[in-house]
Amino acid sequence: MTTRMTLDQRRFASIATRRLLGQEGPFHADSGEVWIERLSCREIAKPLGTPLLVYSAARLRDNIAEVAAAADAFAWPIRVHFALKACYLAGVAELVQKAGLNVEVMSEYEYLLARRIGFSPAQVIVNGPAKRPEFLERAVIDEVPLINVESPSEIAFLQDLGRRLGRTIEVGIRINPLLSRRLRGPFTPPGSKFGFDVPSGEAADAVRKIVTSRFLSLQAVHCHGYTRQYTPDAHRAQVAAAVKFLRRVEADLGIRIPILDFGGGFGSRYLMEAQGWTFQQFIREMLHPLIGLPGDRQVIVEPGRYLVNDAAACLTSVLVCKRTAHRRWVLVDAGRNILPPRENAEYVVMPCQVSPGRTVYHVGDFLCTPSEPVPLSLVSGSMKPGDLLAVFNAGAYTFSMAQNFGEPIPNAILVDKGEWTWLFKKRSVEEQFLR
Repeated sequence: MTTRMTLDQRRFASIATRRLLGQEGPFHADSGEVWIERLSCREIAKPLGTPLLVYSAARLRDNIAEVAAAADAFAWPIRVHFALKACYLAGVAELVQKAGLNVEVMSEYEYLLARRIGFSPAQVIVNGPAKRPEFLERAVIDEVPLINVESPSEIAFLQDLGRRLGRTIEVGIRINPLLSRRLRGPFTPPGSKFGFDVPSGEAADAVRKIVTSRFLSLQAVHCHGYTRQYTPDAHRAQVAAAVKFLRRVEADLGIRIPILDFGGGFGSRYLMEAQGWTFQQFIREMLHPLIGLPGDRQVIVEPGRYLVNDAAACLTSVLVCKRTAHRRWVLVDAGRNILPPRENAEYVVMPCQVSPGRTVYHVGDFLCTPSEPVPLSLVSGSMKPGDLLAVFNAGAYTFSMAQNFGEPIPNAILVDKGEWTWLFKKRSVEEQFLR
């Protein structure tokens, strides 16, 4: 299953974004301008310059409420863990933490960041295909309730650690079921680096090692195969495969595994809704294969992109307009320093001021590289240097993957009820490198 946005998907995303701006939400168009809550993009960018990453607190809170309502509506208890990798901005993650959601981390850096933000160890899940021994030891000593293991060496290390500490360590196991080619996700091809392979018997063997250990307790089966999904078909197939594995190992070994962790992989909220699915409908259909599974169970989901992606836009200014033999270009001041080029990005770019006209412009950045973070096009009237554009769906995997390339990582702010506050201040060369 490919994650690259096709031309038709980009057109759909562009149409969906125009519809979003036509509604009375945190991002909307009024009097020919794009607004973020009560501030026009032009008003926001004037004192702060561009590029500028702008989050809407209202949209973020609304997304959090949507996920929480979906969890509350399901028959089984669902724990929601925010995938911290999606956004390292403390002011954004603090809103998630204050709303009562939990957190998922993949490294000691993320764990320490989560603790600094205010998450307790009891709210943490540890994932990742390869974890440093010192991180695993810290997580165990801090009594993090679930560490999902992905290799025999992690099982061996935690077993030795449990023996040394004289205690039982609760773990989950990440599995990699082999689905059909049509439903196979980017994290689960044959021979994936993630988890234990199910068809070969590796996953069942790993379960046996954990179950027979005096110092490990198997609490969860973890399965994550997808990214940027708008319909639940693939997720439902993953859940069905996990349930099949669960039934088999429980029957063979006479055990019960109480937690099923199905990871994330959900696309931006408004794009999912434009496909006809609310998050509650998505979750209900995704988890349908759980019907009839005996015993008390708990489900975990780990949304990242869904919560934060459509809660931010990157404001960027046109530096150059040029026409080649084949296309018209606008080159902007936002590059991969804040909009990393990724196959699974959902970037949609539009002018912040509407002007009449149907000219197609291709959007590129200012960098001396052929890979554009915004390999998109927009339809507008005549454009000129200094015009302001907004790149939507810029809230996930932008700041967390940002880098000083070409220019420093730019400013980031949070808009809340007509006021803005700093999330991150751009650092000068002197601040970064000189003493």
